[in-house]
Amino acid sequence: MSLPVVIAIAGALAVAAGAAFQERAVVRAPRLGQLRLLSFLVRSRGWCLGTLLTVAGVVAHMVALSGAPLIIVQPIGVSGLLFAVMLSAFFRRQRLKKAQVIGSLAVTAALAGLLATLPDHAGAPVPTRAETFLMPLGCAGVMLACLAAARFTGPVTRAWTLALAGGVAYGATSAFARVIGSAAVADVLAIVQPLSLVGLAIGLSGAMIVQNAYRSGHFALAYATLLISDPLSAAVIGVVLFDERIPTGPVEGTIAVGAAVLLVVGVVTLARASRPAPAPPVQGTARLGKGGIGEPVGGSTAPAPSGTGSDQHVAADDERPAEGAHRRRDPSARPLRSAGGTAGAAAHRSERGRNPGAGRGRGLSAEPAVE
Repeated sequence: MSLPVVIAIAGALAVAAGAAFQERAVVRAPRLGQLRLLSFLVRSRGWCLGTLLTVAGVVAHMVALSGAPLIIVQPIGVSGLLFAVMLSAFFRRQRLKKAQVIGSLAVTAALAGLLATLPDHAGAPVPTRAETFLMPLGCAGVMLACLAAARFTGPVTRAWTLALAGGVAYGATSAFARVIGSAAVADVLAIVQPLSLVGLAIGLSGAMIVQNAYRSGHFALAYATLLISDPLSAAVIGVVLFDERIPTGPVEGTIAVGAAVLLVVGVVTLARASRPAPAPPVQGTARLGKGGIGEPVGGSTAPAPSGTGSDQHVAADDERPAEGAHRRRDPSARPLRSAGGTAGAAAHRSERGRNPGAGRGRGLSAEPAVE
């Protein structure tokens, strides 16, 4: 195994681990606006670690591309899907479902076959002024459509639509970087141009959208959609605007169709198997266990008793029937007075006023007097 392949594998694992660390930090974040959410994530050590791992993985992928063919390195770049799903389940302390493993393997195999049929980059792209204007405009249109769809749909659809928007943004950023980098080879000052600012803005927007896709709780589906949409959107831009060829041979066409079918099966499997991450407990709120206070037992909706433990015991004693009125009571015990008890006490005092001798010998003997 050559060194570029090892570097590509290490880069893929680093990107996958970075995505899992980011997802762990995002699902724990409170419900905030985008700017406040970004401020929260920047202060999170786990999210910063995930970002550093992602950047290191991207750099390793570029280094591997400089020493190995694209047809070998590009499929390796998407091989970290299963690793990311396993790491995310480990962080959430959940067992990995069999359907998640099958779906991840299907998506990985389909992406490897599909990317193998995509054409290598031709010469340096030189887009016209109209194409330079259409690239960011079309990308922004797709992203806005995905955001609108995510706003009015459920969590599963929100996960893959937001990830699709992020993948389109990443693919467009790669296309912008290729145009700018090709021009910078001849003139370094070509980096300073409006397209650089547009590409940076779209890339940062896509990164924030991806964090919201992870936040939906369906990490496996979101990350798989991101891995699919990123290279495919870049390939579409290359074919439409950079005059790159598409596979036309019978062998390449058959592989591409089979990979596309397997890709759909894998994504559908992940969508059915994905489940939202458990919401973190709110700070200052006691965790409710099975049969604990505040949780209905056996599906009952009866409210839990309030007050301290001693109050609950007193209430339970009040509900018990009196066992033998002739038994001696503790003189030091103070009965609980209520509305009914107050009325009873008033009646007792009235009775004692009419019969002064009643109750004088109470407490001296436990047995009634025998006449």
